[in-house]
Amino acid sequence: MAMRLVKKRAPRGRLSRQLSETEESAVKKVCGRREVGSQEEKALALDVLTEMRRTDTWLACSCVAGDVPPMNSANLRTDTGTIYLQAFSTPHDADCPMFRELKEDDDTTRSGTRKTAGSQPVSYRSFLPREENGARLQAAPARPDDGDDRLRRKRRPRLARLLLTLIDDAGLNDIETLAPFPTAPAREAIDRIAVVTRNNEFTRGRPLSDIVRFWPLITKDEQLRLMGQLEAPDSSWPAGRARHFYQIFMSDEVSRERATFRFRSEKAIFAPEKGLRINGESQDGLRPPYWVILEFRRSADGNIVCSDGYAHAFHSRSCPVPVDSVLERQTLDSLATCAAWLAKKEYAPVRSLSLKKPLFDYAVKVDGEEGWVLPDFLVEATTAAGEKKAFVIETMGYQDEDYVERKSRQHRGMRTLGQLQTDPPRWPVETDRTLEKQMYGLLLHLK
Repeated sequence: MAMRLVKKRAPRGRLSRQLSETEESAVKKVCGRREVGSQEEKALALDVLTEMRRTDTWLACSCVAGDVPPMNSANLRTDTGTIYLQAFSTPHDADCPMFRELKEDDDTTRSGTRKTAGSQPVSYRSFLPREENGARLQAAPARPDDGDDRLRRKRRPRLARLLLTLIDDAGLNDIETLAPFPTAPAREAIDRIAVVTRNNEFTRGRPLSDIVRFWPLITKDEQLRLMGQLEAPDSSWPAGRARHFYQIFMSDEVSRERATFRFRSEKAIFAPEKGLRINGESQDGLRPPYWVILEFRRSADGNIVCSDGYAHAFHSRSCPVPVDSVLERQTLDSLATCAAWLAKKEYAPVRSLSLKKPLFDYAVKVDGEEGWVLPDFLVEATTAAGEKKAFVIETMGYQDEDYVERKSRQHRGMRTLGQLQTDPPRWPVETDRTLEKQMYGLLLHLK
């Protein structure tokens, strides 16, 4: 089969056209083997890459048989104005002229994993921000230009890491069994985080529960009283750290400016000074419900103000597993449907399915090189014989090609954690087959 151009979207993976023999030969010679080539061959290769950018297509190579061929995108170097091919998805065959080891850059390894973790848990002993009283003015240090680094993932802010560390320690990102699906009341999830705050200290002799609270409806006087206790001269406090306290709750109403807490007929609206950051959203909160964490401090006039906030969507109030998108919520539903089908199947080879939503990066090793990846979901199947089989589930429904290519490069590292399955299956090729049917078929024949 010849090389072909396939659509990036509408629908993704559909054939646009096949390359002619002369076009394929030119691309493999100029872009693959990087030989000088004739002027005609260079012009042919450039025409193909230019067409890819003009028609929003990828170049699918025929060197590997199967449903998911090696893909290449035509990228533009902003500094030189030249177009080049970048491989992603399934690696090319080692004998293919297009095959090459991925290049290292400042942020990624040759295998496509990150060199440093983009998100790690906080230490409860050092998460409080530094005291800023008496701070001096200084010119900002030079920062490297991010340029066109498509693989760079924004580091999570401190408040996000605190919230997710508490959720992780409370085990709220784990589902012990997907069938029956969890139906616990929301209050139980809050109570589990509260247990974590009682069992961990932020400084010697002081539990986190002294500064992490779960009842936003406290009055102004109660806020002042709480801050007064934290500021007492005889109270233990981490040296050089600001005296703040926090509120954590669930909300269906968040925006970039405020978060609303409702309980029966009561309501409280909080508008953080720094605004409210919402994970993965640039607009107002469009995918409720949300976990919300707010930070409070004493202002110069002596009042208590909400200084900062962060919100992270979760699946549902009865299953408060954090999700990064509506699509991830749908992926979780699909896995639950598959688990329900298996539970009804007599003599099914799989006894149960458990799930974990990773909140922090995993260290992996590919070809002896260490790196970091962050899968969307990890699923463990327990067979009737008690054996365990691990699956990595990646939600790939986005249409943005930058996202597609960044995620694809990490898949090699993710495969060290378990068998990789994408949602939708066979991604980036479009298919009518759903994740629940794909997983059901795999698990019915699990050995």
